[in-house]
Amino acid sequence: MAQSISTFRQGAQNKALLAFIILACIVITLYVNAVMGIDVVYTHLFYIPIILAGVWYHRKAVFIALFLGLSHVAIGYYLAGRIIPDTFIRAGIFIIVALVVGYLSEKRDKLYDSVRLLLESTDEGIYGVDGQGRCTLINRSALKMLGYSMEEVIGKNVHDLIHHTKRDGKPRIREECCVARTLATGVGYRDSDDVFWRKDGTTFPVEYSSNPVTVDSSVTGAVVTFIDISERKRAEEEIEEAKRQAELYIDLMGHDINNMNQMGIGYLELAMDRLKLSGEDRQYLLKPLEALYDSSRLIDTVRKLQLAKEGAVKREKVDACRILHEVISQYSHVPGRDVTIQFSPPGPCYVMADDLLKDVFSNIIGNAIKHSRGAVAVEAKVSHVLEGSQTLYRFDISDNGPGIPDDVKKKLFTRYQRGDFGAAGHGLGLYLVKALVDDFHGKVWVEDRVPGDYTKGCRFVVMLPALTSSPSSQSQAR
Repeated sequence: MAQSISTFRQGAQNKALLAFIILACIVITLYVNAVMGIDVVYTHLFYIPIILAGVWYHRKAVFIALFLGLSHVAIGYYLAGRIIPDTFIRAGIFIIVALVVGYLSEKRDKLYDSVRLLLESTDEGIYGVDGQGRCTLINRSALKMLGYSMEEVIGKNVHDLIHHTKRDGKPRIREECCVARTLATGVGYRDSDDVFWRKDGTTFPVEYSSNPVTVDSSVTGAVVTFIDISERKRAEEEIEEAKRQAELYIDLMGHDINNMNQMGIGYLELAMDRLKLSGEDRQYLLKPLEALYDSSRLIDTVRKLQLAKEGAVKREKVDACRILHEVISQYSHVPGRDVTIQFSPPGPCYVMADDLLKDVFSNIIGNAIKHSRGAVAVEAKVSHVLEGSQTLYRFDISDNGPGIPDDVKKKLFTRYQRGDFGAAGHGLGLYLVKALVDDFHGKVWVEDRVPGDYTKGCRFVVMLPALTSSPSSQSQAR
């Protein structure tokens, strides 16, 4: 509303000024021609209102030019008593000048309006400054965020208005400002976490950037864009608080609850040894003992997932074949189960990983044994695979268990995937496998041991990049 009133006042002032200049030109014409006897030079004054009318009113300036041209012809006829041909020529020139100036001004204003429309159509605050930091343009979004009117900003030093003080209340040195640095160096700068000051003295967090405006390789100003990041800051604080709460729960689960689990496991194992129970009575102790074992394993899995997500474990050169062989040795003798595991290590298989690689193989082999019935046969193989220019180790771990249906394979590695298909993949185990393998820049999937018949068992495939260069370069690549 204020802007429309200002535009109306400006239009009224332009009309009054134009009318005054036209009247002055006519008076000067009569005086110069009649009194001083000069009949050519005075017409140069007529170009002033014609050009102004062309700039302000575009092609409507033709009417002003026509009026002044006819006035010129009439004055010449009145003073000379005859028609002067030169006056018609000058009147024609007036009209041509009006058409040219009006056309060029109209094109310029249309271009200006299109640029202004772009500026006003964005939610980002945009303003421009000259070489001294004074505001030359500003869009509506910027004014709304800052609480100023256009008249209060145009021509003022923007740094003194909105960027004079830091978040902690200390004065901001002008040379530290991105805008000042852009004006000094001609290079664009960005600050992703700063504050601007509103007219009412309050602040709001912003991300802003400053880019130079150059003319003939000289910096003549800068254009600044900024956004209010209050919502982003609140979301970041909420995420940080949620992270702290999650870490608290994990610490609580990893220490206090796990300690209680271990105490319960100890007492149950002691009771089983001393009470010499058998049959159904022994099951009353085995069931809670297995539940406590599962609870401890779950806590351990969650802890390892946290370590993997945070990248808290240092990557180093490890022999994946040796780690797989150690895991197989642990599962070769399972009390009460007939387990056969075939594996012939081909030699060292160096990859960039950490100690958690052991959990990848342990989860796969452990699940194969746990979810199989009767005699369990597991076979592990290692081979080289070339994908493009990258060499990978392929670890195939097959079992003769009940297998995994195709519809379950697609979501097997998702969090908390459960089912009654009687195969591997319950809970977080395989989710941990996927998270760790991804962290090692590898791939993991499951397929049928016998293609097309999932009931014959499954094959887990783990692909890890072979370490063919120095560990330091691999670590940097990561």
